[in-house]
Amino acid sequence: MLETHLLGFQAIRGQRVSLLRRAPEHAAFLRLCWDDQAFMDLYRLAQNRRESIEQIAERLAQEYKRLPKDLRKFEWVIERHATQGQAARLIGLAAVADYQPEHRRAEFLIGILQPQEQKAGIGLEASLLVLDFAFNILQLNKLISFVYGYNQSSQNNTLHLGFTQEAFLREHVHYAPHGYVDMYQNGLLARDFRRNDRLSRWSQRLLQRDISLAPPAPKQLSDAYVQQAEAAFKAALQKAQASD
Repeated sequence: MLETHLLGFQAIRGQRVSLLRRAPEHAAFLRLCWDDQAFMDLYRLAQNRRESIEQIAERLAQEYKRLPKDLRKFEWVIERHATQGQAARLIGLAAVADYQPEHRRAEFLIGILQPQEQKAGIGLEASLLVLDFAFNILQLNKLISFVYGYNQSSQNNTLHLGFTQEAFLREHVHYAPHGYVDMYQNGLLARDFRRNDRLSRWSQRLLQRDISLAPPAPKQLSDAYVQQAEAAFKAALQKAQASD
């Protein structure tokens, strides 16, 4: 059987967490995140937090009809897998935003609601899943991370992942009630991602695979395989038309 997966729709699964494309059923969780002032002050200030749960669900329903690549963003909720005595639960947000395919560049975003999940290494595992998607699925050349100047802990974590600080932008954005906010700009190039020994070790331990390795080149399909696929598609189409 031939299978196709629309890029960005399928869940990205790790050992302890999964990245799920944002959907209408996640509206209440997004509203919970936006109501958490401390979380949003670290994740992203530029967010319309006035939307109701119903409005969020409607917007997500409309977005879900479009391909993420056409929206120029891949946004997920982070789900912690069920453990003994505890059900699966949503714990944070992640995104590859401002996707620029012509430049093979995008922005990296991640945030975990509960500090104890960070201490358990959950944030690192989720970050590795995003990096894997960015460089091995989207085939980006560069991933950018913007960090608010007052969030030194996040900046340290970003550099620890292999990003290089490229700029410190003084009073770069203005958000009420914060006023003017400094920002770090960090970048991670594909070639630096490929030779990062730390990411290699972490991903082998947490994901059971080495995400720093370049994926194998796609195999060219034989003429016989293409003909078989076309015949299977025509047969399925004729069957569907006959049942109408």
